[in-house]
Amino acid sequence: MFDEDHYVPKKFKNLHNALIQNFYPYEDQRIIINDAWQREGFGSGLSVVIDGGNFFDKAGINFSQIKGQKLPQSSTGLNSNADEPFFATGVSLVFHPKNPQLPTAHLNVRFFQTFSAETPKEYWFGGGFDLTPYVLYEEDCIDWHKNAKKVAGESYNEWKQACDKYFFLEHRKEHRGIGGLFYEKQQFKNLDEGLDISSKIVKGFTDAYKTIIERRFQMKFTDRQKEFQRYRRGRYVEFNLLQDRGTLFGLQSNGRIESILMSLPNDVSWRYKFDETLTQEELKLVDLIKKPKKWV
Repeated sequence: MFDEDHYVPKKFKNLHNALIQNFYPYEDQRIIINDAWQREGFGSGLSVVIDGGNFFDKAGINFSQIKGQKLPQSSTGLNSNADEPFFATGVSLVFHPKNPQLPTAHLNVRFFQTFSAETPKEYWFGGGFDLTPYVLYEEDCIDWHKNAKKVAGESYNEWKQACDKYFFLEHRKEHRGIGGLFYEKQQFKNLDEGLDISSKIVKGFTDAYKTIIERRFQMKFTDRQKEFQRYRRGRYVEFNLLQDRGTLFGLQSNGRIESILMSLPNDVSWRYKFDETLTQEELKLVDLIKKPKKWV
């Protein structure tokens, strides 16, 4: 069997722990839920979740390692490798801060291995991060993309365009936020090269998002900004339930529902014709995310 020493999952566990150590000190430690799980014949994982916190309305950092007999097409969005036995491991993160001055943030790094019978056949990596602001601060958006470009190097334009294309709500004709990086079924010369880019993605995300937190977390906010945050979170839910392939993969692989739906905020609203009441500041943000912007 491939990776008998669990080399790849150990690396992802380290990334999982690093994210916890970097971001959860902002929260009351008594609120954090450490939910380890295991299912015989399927896999195991650890979901570290905040539900109704003082800093985060909702936050989760998930690690999992699973296997199955049929790889869902949603894992790559392609027909290749369909119905092949597989192993998958990765880390996913979604942050919904309480303060609307802080954007929602998402990160994912993952690894897939397919098999022909018991023989390893093919492996690849995927991942990326994106940002969903509720109050537009262009310096935050620029810094976010500067970090993305630093991480991705020559792949930045390709991965940024892939991110803009992927996180697009077709039925709304708008993007989920201001983008970032997205890559899938990325093959490297060896495992360590793929793991290195996964590590760089996590570090780039950490550097960029902690910068935004430190700038904004002590800022006051109004009831209207909180109302607009709930309204825009509705778009986030629509994407995750209707289009997100990570959600679809979890459901199609008979995954753990609590972990799969961890990404959904617990304070969200859908309003009838609310877009007709938007302020100029809110309209500026909404107009911005209708068309990809070159930030750096």
